[in-house]
Amino acid sequence: MAGEFRIAQRHVGEAMETAEAESSMTQDAMGRALLTELLATLSKHNTPEAIRDMIDYQLENLGSDSFVVTRGC
Repeated sequence: MAGEFRIAQRHVGEAMETAEAESSMTQDAMGRALLTELLATLSKHNTPEAIRDMIDYQLENLGSDSFVVTRGC
């Protein structure tokens, strides 16, 4: 598993644990907040169509053992 994926898992996990522990937060709202921030970051260097392609690819591969992380190859 790529280092980037491990870092992402750790940060998402911590955010979701925080949301579960805080009575003023929900995991659903935290998930939407994480997604919104990620999309805003990705949109700085990708077109909406490229982002949709990334999302479609990941959705098609949910449940597989690992995601492919490419470095511009």
